[in-house]
Amino acid sequence: MELLVAHDIGYHIGGRWLVQAVSLSLSAGEVVALVGPNGAGKSTLLSLLAGDVPPASGEIWLGGQALSRMPALAQAQRRAVLRQQIAVTLPFTALEVALMGRAPHLRGQAESERDVAIAQEALAQTETAPFAARPLPTLSGGEQARVQMARVLAQTTPILLLDEPTAALDLRHQHRVLQLARRVADQGGAALIVLHDVNLAALYANRIGVMHQGYLRAIGAPWDVLRAELLSDVYGVPITVQPHPRAATPLVLSLPEDHAGSV
Repeated sequence: MELLVAHDIGYHIGGRWLVQAVSLSLSAGEVVALVGPNGAGKSTLLSLLAGDVPPASGEIWLGGQALSRMPALAQAQRRAVLRQQIAVTLPFTALEVALMGRAPHLRGQAESERDVAIAQEALAQTETAPFAARPLPTLSGGEQARVQMARVLAQTTPILLLDEPTAALDLRHQHRVLQLARRVADQGGAALIVLHDVNLAALYANRIGVMHQGYLRAIGAPWDVLRAELLSDVYGVPITVQPHPRAATPLVLSLPEDHAGSV
């Protein structure tokens, strides 16, 4: 079942197209990763799918309804978004931030014991429960990122849209966050994740989309998409792809241009 569909969408600003003619879908049970170099249009595409900005062309459907005609509350009940940069300067505690994820379900009412329990469980899943009473600005960057992931999980939506959720995290918590997204998909939901680490994408995604200069150059299973020729062209460095020694996934290795002869 397709939970999110985009058909031929594009977005431009200042006369420059940031996303062009992109079509993709997100089905129940799958994790889709978007990879590509800086400025490829990955975050812009995620913002379009999240309803943050309207596409200049094409159409997006969320749960079978046109996103352009869905109220913001209805969107928030269907998809949760982790944006790349979230500045919190007020002294909200970690638990209060996680509880913000419950807002779409409260309809202006105060949080119930169940809402608090959901937020606490989300903190536990992201291993931030010990920080529940701490003001967010007192936490490290990685700890804050994990609390924001707890907020997303507490929203209890079938779709997660995550923009670089591993950027501020250590190796253990990079895997933890992607395992949590994988769990949502395994329970009948889906996740679309912008990642810079191509090898993490290969480990966790059912499909990978490679973006370059606003276009979706390829999308498909990791072994179909993570090809040395395509990645070398997109990233502008020599790349080789080989089987992972421990997992049944591609392993992508890059070298500086002056080592191209040894690839």
